[in-house]
Amino acid sequence: MKSVIQSENWWPLLLRALDLLARPTAHNLLQGFEAWDYNLRLRPCLKQLERARFLASRGSGRDRRLHATPEGRLAAVGGVDPARRWERPWDRRWRLLMFDLPSRNQTLRLRLWRWLRRSRFGYLQHSVWLSPDPVTDENLPLRRLMLTPETFVVIEGRPTGSDTDEDLIQSAWDFTAINRRYQRVCELAERGRKLARCGNAKPAEVHGWLAENQLAWLNAVDSDPLLPELLLPKDYLGHEAWEQRNATLDALARLELVPSV
Repeated sequence: MKSVIQSENWWPLLLRALDLLARPTAHNLLQGFEAWDYNLRLRPCLKQLERARFLASRGSGRDRRLHATPEGRLAAVGGVDPARRWERPWDRRWRLLMFDLPSRNQTLRLRLWRWLRRSRFGYLQHSVWLSPDPVTDENLPLRRLMLTPETFVVIEGRPTGSDTDEDLIQSAWDFTAINRRYQRVCELAERGRKLARCGNAKPAEVHGWLAENQLAWLNAVDSDPLLPELLLPKDYLGHEAWEQRNATLDALARLELVPSV
């Protein structure tokens, strides 16, 4: 993404602007984004975004219309759609992935740990990881990770005795740290709305806010398992941060940095 746009931090705001425009043609978009074009070379960026299939266009010339593709929308929120993750169903079964790798093979162990983190597994012990989602041969990259079937096992089931789903969740993920990161997103969202309310925000000011906001959002969402709604802790701040972030981007996208509808 960094190679696609001079500052990838502008992409979420550009997406919100496109969503707010009634007729987002290339002509009126570029007219309204004069400041961006001057400071960030928007025209070449738009072409790069089209080549990367994050933007698509219809028509030609002054009537060419731009719109964000599904891939573009996903890229703008950090590569994962939290709303879709929260809304996914849960079959009330946990998956424990346990593995036994030779201690001398630290490279393989590290590769597996990185994959588990990227796949949002929860950490119970060094060799025991947890997920609410099905784990199959198709989504477990055995060949790419150079794992053999005898080195790991996946167990599906429910906690027994006094253990609860909440106990497993609190053991596997640090939601105190996750909430601290989302709190930072909320604080930045309020700052961004103040910037929008002032009415004369400069592109450089918006850019500075976008850089901080994007970094804070990625830090938060990367550490969050984005569990199904049924499993989220009561004090979870992910929903609030998501809504405030989007509301602030909408407010900024309505500034004179983008054309009025």
